[in-house]
Amino acid sequence: MSQKNFRQLHDALLSYAGRSAYADVLLPWLHESQDEQMWLRSFGQREGEPIPAATVEELWSLYALSRVCEVLILTFQDGSCDSSWKGPAISISEFTAFIEALGLTVLTPAAYCAFYHEVVSVEPHESADAHILAYQWPCVMLGNLLVLRGGVAVAANSALLRPGIADNSTLYWSSRRKARPHQDLSNGWGHNSQWGTAFRRDYVIGAVQYFNVDGKCDLASPEWQQTDCCEMEVSLTREERIELLTNRCFVRSAKPHADLWPYHDRIRIAGGTGQKKPAGPNALKIALGAGGLLGVLSLTWLLCGGGR
Repeated sequence: MSQKNFRQLHDALLSYAGRSAYADVLLPWLHESQDEQMWLRSFGQREGEPIPAATVEELWSLYALSRVCEVLILTFQDGSCDSSWKGPAISISEFTAFIEALGLTVLTPAAYCAFYHEVVSVEPHESADAHILAYQWPCVMLGNLLVLRGGVAVAANSALLRPGIADNSTLYWSSRRKARPHQDLSNGWGHNSQWGTAFRRDYVIGAVQYFNVDGKCDLASPEWQQTDCCEMEVSLTREERIELLTNRCFVRSAKPHADLWPYHDRIRIAGGTGQKKPAGPNALKIALGAGGLLGVLSLTWLLCGGGR
């Protein structure tokens, strides 16, 4: 029996018009994809120094997995920024069961953190903290590797997460979303060529968060502007580049957000092990100015706490 892969599952979901994608598509695929599942579990256990190595082909396979996840969560969204298709007929419990059957971990952290969470909607609130009001879909991890951020409705001070920006600016590294504009490196490529897109790898290892580890432009480097591939057509400050990279969209900046090119940027942020409050609007500026780059790396979970 030939073995199925994630790209084939993606295409099967798109062509399915029945009432139970879990029973009719996902479960049969699980029985016919043992090789793919064994590789995925092995990759999740791979160690590195500290980042595990990955071949180009493996990044393509991880990208196909992420595309499957993005198709599955369409049914939990509303909006008109994608096609009129509602998405596969699947419940949250079935989505969770499928994800766990693959050997992945489903997380629903109680505290908001940009590493784990994608903002779906923002309700203005005077509190200094950002509070999660509800999950639309959970976060998915493969070991220490982030596969899918959880979609959340939040209440937050507009200085932290600005309504209309945090929930409506272009979401990068995303192929499908109903409620907001989105852009992905596969955009504009043909039916086959799009699958040669490398997956963005974000890791949490110990007390350090690593964003887009395969990017060439280290925003924590003093020479970051001199690195090849660091130029953008729209002029952004380093703080804005970090905001765009770590959130995959703007959450405060009111600058034009379409057709940017953040795909080469990377950064590592060190701090405590807990999930804490989002950094205040001046945290990056203070760290980059007074504390220099070491200030950035020593902020306690820059995106999830401290800095206020």
